[in-house]
Amino acid sequence: MNNRSFRVDDNSINSFIPHYSGMNGSIATHSNLSATTAYSILNIDKGNAFDAAAGAMLVESLVNPQMFGMGGEGVMILKPSSSKNPIVLNGNTKSPINFDFLNLVTKGYREVPDQGILCAGVPSAFSSIFRLLQNYGNLEFRIIAQYALKYAKDGFPIHSGIVNQKKFGLKDLEDKFFKDWKNSKNLYLKDNVLPKIGSLFYNKPFAALLDYLSNYEKKLTGNRKSNLNKLHDAFYKGDIASTIIKHSKNRDGLLKREDLSNFNIGFEKTISEKFGDYEIHKTNIWGQGLTTLSMMKLSSKLKITSLNNEENIHKFIEILKLSFADREMYFTGQKNPKIKANHLLDDKYLSKRIKLISNKVIEDIIPGDPLSNKPLLPLNSEIKPWGAGTVHISIIDKDNNAISCTPSGGWLKSNEVIKDLGIPLGNRLMTFYLSKPGHVNFIAPSQQPRTTLSPTLIINKKDKEILSCGTMGGDAQDQWQTQFLMNYIFANKPIDVALDEPRVSSEHLPAYFHPHDPNNKQLLLEERLSPFIKKLNKRGHITSSVTDWSEGFILCARKKGKIYDAYADIRSYKSQIFQAQALSW
Repeated sequence: MNNRSFRVDDNSINSFIPHYSGMNGSIATHSNLSATTAYSILNIDKGNAFDAAAGAMLVESLVNPQMFGMGGEGVMILKPSSSKNPIVLNGNTKSPINFDFLNLVTKGYREVPDQGILCAGVPSAFSSIFRLLQNYGNLEFRIIAQYALKYAKDGFPIHSGIVNQKKFGLKDLEDKFFKDWKNSKNLYLKDNVLPKIGSLFYNKPFAALLDYLSNYEKKLTGNRKSNLNKLHDAFYKGDIASTIIKHSKNRDGLLKREDLSNFNIGFEKTISEKFGDYEIHKTNIWGQGLTTLSMMKLSSKLKITSLNNEENIHKFIEILKLSFADREMYFTGQKNPKIKANHLLDDKYLSKRIKLISNKVIEDIIPGDPLSNKPLLPLNSEIKPWGAGTVHISIIDKDNNAISCTPSGGWLKSNEVIKDLGIPLGNRLMTFYLSKPGHVNFIAPSQQPRTTLSPTLIINKKDKEILSCGTMGGDAQDQWQTQFLMNYIFANKPIDVALDEPRVSSEHLPAYFHPHDPNNKQLLLEERLSPFIKKLNKRGHITSSVTDWSEGFILCARKKGKIYDAYADIRSYKSQIFQAQALSW
């Protein structure tokens, strides 16, 4: 049997999920270098899962720059062994003080662009790392940063994803770099040519940044926690902040010094639902995770356990449409939204929403009214269709500390590299609307955008089980996770079987990302499900077949009883782009 990573035939039935078991810990990441970094931090440096996740995050930003950079965001759910409940680290970005309607409209924009300095928020990934270490880690920053620093200084082998990933890789960005982004060109296109796969890449500016922070910390005389607080200030209030602001100003950006000096991430309660003995924990409605909880509850009501027939596929897609219509209408980064998570997960409300499902497709994108428990908003409401790159890290250590971390943004394609830092800023502000006044995600200053980032932490107290999982995939993150969890929790399938099951994706939703256009009734089925295409099309779906094992990339770390498991859902030929690694020992 061949590992998916090396199969010749994209649709070969000879496929399996690599499964690693051990007695002391488990790790799953999107790179072998970040996975081994996390292992070293746990076993050599004697750090905990949170130290290891922070170190892995730094390495991921370096070795998968097309998927994540430290100019982006760091969203996590963590479960310290000393804490009864998981905690959300809200490492989302925030828009600048000057991010408003007039600032973009007067520049000729009809929507927030998906590229360039105007869609750059405050880089939040470093804040996430500093606060994670300060509150829950055991090690100093310089210890966890030494691995990324070494790879940045001494080089690491370029893999196919950096060069060839569509829209995000160097091959598709080459013209942009030459035309507009000189700093990116100088860093990534040495001698003005694309780097060869397998050649060494050096990011000396990023190495210098990590070296600066490490040496600054070394000179501090306080305790570890106070030093990490000072390190946070050094980044967001000191010379590094000045470098970022200068870069933004020179490109007619909106970031001001106070945007960085006033910035801080926070810790929050999770939103959770219980399914049998399993508690599923997600972020609040500034993230996308609530759709998983909604879809799981609706699927449970209809007794859908697996997408193993045409009827179940149809019903699940209609459930997805209802959940994502509510996402579009109500999910927001506002501090005190009118519609809250409990409203959208209310059983009475969901029971009424589910009655909208029939044998035919739902053709429109119409949210409900959870405050009045009505399945549809009033007909006189103006409802119109409002029209990925990411990595994931899952770690559980020997002391039962667990973390599910989904960093994203700061991609190569998002912005020009900052010359002295070796990283670009992000483009997450593209999720805001410029053309929808009154929408909960309308452009606003000093506000978090809503995001697709959706880490998951699951607890089963009866079986002494904790499961950390997540995936890349933008709007599809929760579509894929829900299908995996249905197979695992509802159908009670072994975790590797649940990961291996064929998946579906719907494009019947307004994208979070620019230009936000929905593709109504569009349904993607992995080829193993192609026998159901004709029947689904008769119901009104517009169904296309895609390569087997192409919808997903879920990473899992689990402890059940005394045994640790790790799984890297390496999907088909795309493993060349999304190189995942699982470790357990």
